[in-house]
Amino acid sequence: MKRPLCCLIPAFNEEKRIADVVRGVREHIPDIIVVDDGSRDATASHAERSGAVVIRHDANKGKGMALRTGFSHALSRDYAAVLTLDGDGQHATDEIAKFVSAFETDSGDIIIGARLWDRAAIPRYRYIPNQIGIYCISKAAGCRIDDTQSGFRLYRREVLEKITLATTGFETETEVLIRAGKAGFRIHSLPVSAIYHSDYKTNFRPIRDFYRISILFLKLTIFGGRT
Repeated sequence: MKRPLCCLIPAFNEEKRIADVVRGVREHIPDIIVVDDGSRDATASHAERSGAVVIRHDANKGKGMALRTGFSHALSRDYAAVLTLDGDGQHATDEIAKFVSAFETDSGDIIIGARLWDRAAIPRYRYIPNQIGIYCISKAAGCRIDDTQSGFRLYRREVLEKITLATTGFETETEVLIRAGKAGFRIHSLPVSAIYHSDYKTNFRPIRDFYRISILFLKLTIFGGRT
């Protein structure tokens, strides 16, 4: 019998769309973990009522810490892989089937949903840092990565067991890629839709978070991985 997959959704103040996201995911993956990262709204209750297992942080600790909490929970179970996506409806849940198919055909150890082919749909302030990140992070990881900031990913269990993460913010998703690439894991990209709702808001702060990603890059490439 095949080992099951689970879905991990880090969420902070996402009461507006988290229920729809969870319901959409359940059409493909029944086991869903939502890490409520100190939300001040009804994110946790909406997710729970929609069928997710909810883990709560008492205070906001950052997306990376929410991912790390969820990864730890998933690894304590017998899941073969963890799919991640954001709780704001930015990712089309009907595209989960692409990730499952790529995983089943052993296309990669990390499978990333790459949005950057659809340039017109992506805000300029996100597109330009992504392009810089693609060059630098691909170089650090030792392989081409088509979208380094996409949160729509699938991680094979062995990746999460092997690498040790030290960061807590948006830079954690970069840290995973660099550490996994350096460890020899295969990183594969799939084209996915870029969805930005008219009321789209992000917790990503371009100056602060781009700076933190840049410092992480320097630490992992120049200083030998000491963070």
